[in-house]
Amino acid sequence: MNANAPKGKTEKSADLDPLESVFDHLEKRVEALAQRLKSALEENGKLKAAAAAGDAERERLKAELAEARKTAAKGDESAGLLKRYESERADVRARIEKLIASLEGA
Repeated sequence: MNANAPKGKTEKSADLDPLESVFDHLEKRVEALAQRLKSALEENGKLKAAAAAGDAERERLKAELAEARKTAAKGDESAGLLKRYESERADVRARIEKLIASLEGA
């Protein structure tokens, strides 16, 4: 039976070698996956920051566009007022010239 005892230990160690290699392989895979997860989380953080910056830029551009539209509307109003004032000025000038002509004739 002593001959069987060492033989049994050898069989157990032989059985453990494949299990150890399997566990080693699994441990390497888990470490690789953990590293991938860490990289993915870092990339996700960078992308979230870029998205937030993009949102802020979009909001800034929306405000700038709204201001430009207001300015354009005021410019249109100013152009309309300018035409009206020029027309009124021409009318007043014509009336003054008529008055001057009538005064000179009198």
